[in-house]
Amino acid sequence: MSSDQPWTIDAIAHAIPAADTRQTFLREVNLTPLPELPDVLARWQRFVERWRDETAPRLDGILEYARQHNGELPPEYADDGGTEDFLNQLRDNVAKRQNSAA
Repeated sequence: MSSDQPWTIDAIAHAIPAADTRQTFLREVNLTPLPELPDVLARWQRFVERWRDETAPRLDGILEYARQHNGELPPEYADDGGTEDFLNQLRDNVAKRQNSAA
């Protein structure tokens, strides 16, 4: 969406890159009381503008680097050997939250 066109709920939904995040947006919009809706929409609008203006171009740059380097990521994204430790810690944290919620 170009920055000179007004945002709509549909345009925001289509600009959200991940299906689960899009569903969160739609759920939030549908369940928000009308007086609070402008603030919710403004927050999501800022989210998609940041995605469009900052995150998407960085990801495009990473993808282009990978294309030019046989699928390798840029050095700053290379696995430092701690990935498995990080994933194990993440799994433990999720399990703890699930157990405490039960």
